[in-house]
Amino acid sequence: MVKAEDALNMADGWREVFERSRVVPPPSQTVRLALDNHFTQSHGFQLTLSRLTAAHLPQSQEMSGGGQDVTHQLRVTLFDRNHQHFFGKTWRSPPQRMKNNKISLNEVLYFHTSLRLPSAVMVLELVSLSDRPDGSQQALGRGFTVLELFTNRPEVQASDGVQRLNLHHGSPRSLLHPLLKDTVDYGSLLKTIDGAHLDCVIKKHPALAPAMHLLPENVLLSGNENVPGLAASPTGDALLRPQLLKTLPFTLNRLTISLQPSLEKFESQLLQLINADCHNTKQPGPEGTVRTVVIQERRLHVGVHNGWCFLDKPQVVVLEPLASGSRGRSDSTSKQSTLGKDSSAISTLPQTLGLRSSLELKLTNHRALAIVFQLECVFSAPIGRETMLSATSAPRAAFLQCLRWGIWCPFQEPADWKGEEIQLVLRGGAEPNPHGVMAYSTEMFANTQSPAPLSAAGSAQLSPLPEAKDTITFRLSSSLERKASSPKASLRTKQEDVSRHRRSPSQGQRSIPPASPPESPQGPGACSGVSNIAHLEMDLQREGDASQDEGDQLQELPFTPVHAPVITLGMNMPSSCSVSSRSSLAHLYSAGFPDIADSAGQAAEVLDPTEPVPFDPQREESGPLQGDLLVFQFLAFTRTPAAGVGPDWPENIHFTFQFYRFPPVTSQQLKLLASDKVQQKACVPLPCVLASINRDGTVNSGPPGLQVQFRADGGFLKAGEKRWFLRYLALHTMHIDIWDSDSLLLIGSTAVELKYMLRQGKSAVQALHELEVLTTDYVGEDALLTSAHVGRRPAISPMTVHSIVMGRLHIRTGNIGCPVDPSRRRAADVMASHSNIITPREVIGSFRGGSLTSRNILQLNARNAAQAHRLGKDGAHDLNEPDGGRRKLDCMAAVHRREGKEEAKVTDRTKEARLARELHQMKPSERHSKAEGIANMLSQAITTQHLLYANLGTAEYMEFVLKNPFNVPQTVTIHSDDPELRAITNTEEWGYFKALSKSPTPLEENMFHLEEGAPGPRVYLRPKESIHIPLKYQSFLCDHTMALQGPSFQPPGKGSQVAKKNLSNIVAAKTIKVTFTAEDGKPMAICQVNVEPTAHVVDQTFRLYHPELCFLKKAIRLPPWDDPTVGDPDVRTHISVRCSDPNIICQTRMLAPGEPQDVYLKVPGSPSPNIKMFFVMVFTDKWMAAPSQIWQIYVHFLERVDVSCVTGQRSCQSLVLRGKQAVRKVKCFSSHPQEIEVDPEGVFVLPPAAVQELQLKVQPWRAGSRFLYVNAVDVENRRLVTAWLLCLNVHRPVLSKAFEVCVPVGGGRGSSRKITYTNPYTNSRSFLLRSDHPDLLQFKEEKFQISGGESYTIGLRFAPSQSPGSVEILVYVNNLEEKTEETFCVKVNYS
Repeated sequence: MVKAEDALNMADGWREVFERSRVVPPPSQTVRLALDNHFTQSHGFQLTLSRLTAAHLPQSQEMSGGGQDVTHQLRVTLFDRNHQHFFGKTWRSPPQRMKNNKISLNEVLYFHTSLRLPSAVMVLELVSLSDRPDGSQQALGRGFTVLELFTNRPEVQASDGVQRLNLHHGSPRSLLHPLLKDTVDYGSLLKTIDGAHLDCVIKKHPALAPAMHLLPENVLLSGNENVPGLAASPTGDALLRPQLLKTLPFTLNRLTISLQPSLEKFESQLLQLINADCHNTKQPGPEGTVRTVVIQERRLHVGVHNGWCFLDKPQVVVLEPLASGSRGRSDSTSKQSTLGKDSSAISTLPQTLGLRSSLELKLTNHRALAIVFQLECVFSAPIGRETMLSATSAPRAAFLQCLRWGIWCPFQEPADWKGEEIQLVLRGGAEPNPHGVMAYSTEMFANTQSPAPLSAAGSAQLSPLPEAKDTITFRLSSSLERKASSPKASLRTKQEDVSRHRRSPSQGQRSIPPASPPESPQGPGACSGVSNIAHLEMDLQREGDASQDEGDQLQELPFTPVHAPVITLGMNMPSSCSVSSRSSLAHLYSAGFPDIADSAGQAAEVLDPTEPVPFDPQREESGPLQGDLLVFQFLAFTRTPAAGVGPDWPENIHFTFQFYRFPPVTSQQLKLLASDKVQQKACVPLPCVLASINRDGTVNSGPPGLQVQFRADGGFLKAGEKRWFLRYLALHTMHIDIWDSDSLLLIGSTAVELKYMLRQGKSAVQALHELEVLTTDYVGEDALLTSAHVGRRPAISPMTVHSIVMGRLHIRTGNIGCPVDPSRRRAADVMASHSNIITPREVIGSFRGGSLTSRNILQLNARNAAQAHRLGKDGAHDLNEPDGGRRKLDCMAAVHRREGKEEAKVTDRTKEARLARELHQMKPSERHSKAEGIANMLSQAITTQHLLYANLGTAEYMEFVLKNPFNVPQTVTIHSDDPELRAITNTEEWGYFKALSKSPTPLEENMFHLEEGAPGPRVYLRPKESIHIPLKYQSFLCDHTMALQGPSFQPPGKGSQVAKKNLSNIVAAKTIKVTFTAEDGKPMAICQVNVEPTAHVVDQTFRLYHPELCFLKKAIRLPPWDDPTVGDPDVRTHISVRCSDPNIICQTRMLAPGEPQDVYLKVPGSPSPNIKMFFVMVFTDKWMAAPSQIWQIYVHFLERVDVSCVTGQRSCQSLVLRGKQAVRKVKCFSSHPQEIEVDPEGVFVLPPAAVQELQLKVQPWRAGSRFLYVNAVDVENRRLVTAWLLCLNVHRPVLSKAFEVCVPVGGGRGSSRKITYTNPYTNSRSFLLRSDHPDLLQFKEEKFQISGGESYTIGLRFAPSQSPGSVEILVYVNNLEEKTEETFCVKVNYS
């Protein structure tokens, strides 16, 4: 047994940290106010103290004599000015001397707090220090200042930047004066010291979030403070970017507590004191009344403390009385102790308290880390009057009392306790302890007891013997060691005697460690005894876990979804833009690409894509050339050698991308032309020039490359849209997908920055980019195929994500300035007054009478205008003109012609008669249409038009000025004909959008009256009163139309003009009417909002591949939200997501602070080879004003095929291809042609509804789990017929022999070796030689024939290497069917 020393008796370590970490708690009223404002999460902050200037400090007589020995110190404390209360812990800077009336502090402080209220401020005091003759130190205050941390709006931090604080006369104690209570501005009441100020910077510090559990709230710390659990930083500032020490799981079991002189006497003494106290403090009842206080439960709190705070909430377990030497459960009646027990039965009564189960603790190997134990009892006291007959039925109240506590530092000394039983002395009394509670002391009772009230039996021996001490005994072992010795004993509730003893009632609530196998959890047992307190160990799990009354919470195991590579290039431009070599530039410029020139024929100015580009919106808008012709020239593609494909792959490519709100672009097929004239090195391949291909397959004789142009001028951009477009160029990167035009497989993706298309007042600019084309792949761990693995279920192995460079794309971007029509410039380019306040215009003219002409009606009724537009192509005229009869007949005929309802054999006279009858039947509806037109014309006088530019997911806020024109009050009902435009009825939401839009209008609480079943909210208006009605438009839906997969067949001469005026993948244009109806049901005012869509920025683009007809369940990890531009400190608490497709489930769940957060998607499946595209919007503000990120997600659905094989050996798999409606010429392609062969190899005819069997020959060379793809392509139309997702599980082969060879580095000659192989068969056989590294090893003969029993010498030729190292090469001896006969491993050492 190891007798551990108490942490309080140790000279340093935990006690040293604990003594200097005592803090003053904040006022309870302030804490409750913060909770009422939903400030539950603590946030980190950083305070930088730069320099203090004090030119005219007040002099004191005490300090005048020793001016040479005076040093100065800055002290910082938190203060609540509403309650005039200092809280937290005062931080003191190192003493410094003042030089030239200045003190260079250069100190950085860190703290975290959830009290983000205006009343929380920071007080900074300058103190001068001097030595007295007796050796003590004298401290005098020389001035102080106050730093405000938060404004009246808690979501915006006030002090976020450099501040200069003036010092005030006096001491911070002056803040406690009654005149300063609830004072907002101290500067008006405090006198400022001339020339004395402090320079400091305070800002948010999100990096502190992972380490917040190591520090208590409201404690100011410098980066060099000793914080157990934090790794030391080489810079000396461990809190700037905190790095946590690794935590290891430990198991605490066999825990018992021994109380002196015995458990029965200890509890008897305790109950005597409590009952005596009840008799002294309460009114005595009638004679014969017995007031009995009993012990209901005995609990133990176990937590890990680092001297500052508990690293996690302490676990609470229930202890059971155990008989001496007994491991079983004692009788349930022993759970209550009373004064009437017979002392002769002590030998059979429980002697110790024990814990049947075990505890799981997470510890860090640090000498100042301690395990804290606290023993407490739950007492049950009667409420009201109680007699002996009603003791069990009367209501009783429970209260807690701490009895003993102890602290043990496992890593203070060398760990000699491993595997041993540890005994720790428990303490009591009023000593400071981590729980901050008063503990029961038997010594105090023994010294202060009076014999009169304590004359009961056994009172002479109430205090224990001086040499006897209360102790706790337990064992602590590493959970990792236990798991290694017994894999099945890894559950937290597992213990050695679990099979011999029944469980305690509280052992069902446990969580499984991350590495534990998912064994079946056991349910909780039945509660015994008469306890009315919950007998559940609810604190064994962290706060925020799932409910624990339904059994053990299963721990989610790491899992990698089975889908295709994901490219995340949207928001952050990768380091893919590099500078081309001179040989590549010379090769490109000699290819004859068309030049980019301005309107005068001068070459555009060349910009360097590696240099930053300044963005000045005023300069962009004030240039003389307001039109923009944006040019993208796809010049060349550089192949990169990749595994599984040949050196000439790809041969033909095409691109897909979308620029701004122009339609998505799918380019035509482009061929890669390699130059035969230029001699190139193998290690530095030259770019392959791109050339368009004619329909007959020949290369176009025109200029090489592909040029795509977009014209953004007054004819395309709407009024006020120019600034949106310039912002799009400055901030956006355009995502480009590169496809293999033959196989229609995705080669990779890249992104080009558009900011180099900003002209900045120049006539034309251009920039040449060389972009890496990247893709990602999932590869599992290697699995060795041996006899030990046969029949065993394979374990789930983690997969590694690899980013692969598939090539380099050479693209040139340009912007040519174009003049615009001056008459159209004002409407298109001048930024309109984008006010959020909609004020109805004053009607100053009289009503214009006359007939209801078609022009008036069409202007007032948008629905009629849309119908007239649809009929306009067939020459339809309005039905209300003077000669309406003939025109109506023509219109009806046009409608019938469009619908195809007229018959070819009907004569003209029959048609005229039929149309005349229909015209006669239409007379009543015509009169109704005129009445409706009159109503629409009258409503025009009260209709206010408002133009709104809408973005996907962005809320557009506006206020409509509603005036009551009557002399009587009115209750107005607000109704919108589109749910995407609604009135804001929540006051907090209204205030948020007002602050966001900086609207100066007043805010009124409880303005709206909501009734169930009403068409909308209602508002009360006084006579002639005007109020502002807040409106919000927000749309999450958009068009998901996609082009068919495959290259386009645009003629080369017209392929560059792809910009069209129709919209795609953005919100729909619409007209929405908001009607304000009076009490009589007539409209009082109408607000007509014309929604004009604008493009949204796509921050991330994902392409996911998934098996067909099954749900895709995908978790996408959110990035950390540490954007300094976000002013809301609660951004992490209000993360929400929306999807543009209502059929897709998209949600996110909040986790503990510091934990990564994911977005969960559930996408319904579609048949192969369909593609589903949608957008996901991520919001970080509570009211979802604007998305912080927009993701564009493509889901490709494929047929799944599972293949299990061995490296180097061919495996066959059959696929079935079914014909469609028409005859097609089909060819199959694989993503890795050198590893997958498809039979038939060439083009074959697939008849309608036919079934074609395909044979896959898979021969992989890399072990692990991989995903490959096979496409069946219609070669005539370049369209995808069917796609397969191959899920390979590749094992390593069984090795026959192993060799080792040394190859010299350099020289360029390599090395030759031989291996002897003997034919094990009796007849002659032919064999093939294969290698998994053909670039490093070549064979003298790849095929040889050998007679039975004879030997053959295999000649090996190793390629030279220019760098030292080693590699293992596998040599496969296969038969003619590519089945492996033998496998050799050759380890090559290059030295």
